[in-house]
Amino acid sequence: MATNLFDKHSDKLAGTWSLISFEMFDPHNSQKVIHKPHGDEPLGKVVISQSGYLSAILRSPLDMKPLQNDEWIKASDDEVLSTVRSLSCYAGPMTLLEREDGGFLWHTHVEISHNPNWIGKVQTRNADYTEDNGQAYMTLRPVNLYSLEDGRKARPVLKWKKVAT
Repeated sequence: MATNLFDKHSDKLAGTWSLISFEMFDPHNSQKVIHKPHGDEPLGKVVISQSGYLSAILRSPLDMKPLQNDEWIKASDDEVLSTVRSLSCYAGPMTLLEREDGGFLWHTHVEISHNPNWIGKVQTRNADYTEDNGQAYMTLRPVNLYSLEDGRKARPVLKWKKVAT
């Protein structure tokens, strides 16, 4: 089994990251965007601890309608459905491996999630870390294709900007 290299790269990866783009690409044409599930200004945060524990939450700002009542328990079924349909969140410890091209392969061992089918399983991402004028960026590419509502398959690419260490 490969060695977890998170400690070697924790200075780069640990911290708080904000989602700056979430695009779905045609799996047969890596340049063709076929969907932006959270629009042009997606909402998302990833917090990675110094020990390699990840917590991620993403949602679409397009579905941010205020509820009729401030108490979540009193929201109607339609309000709950509208609110959580575009929500994605999960957390768990990470295992980080280096790819031959200098990028990373990271596995999050999901302990809790919006999707009960993810719990106890691994979410795997190809990750690339870059810096531009001292600003850290991370691009994540899940290894599996995602299904769109219309049944098409797409390759997701999520870009993140580091906002805190």
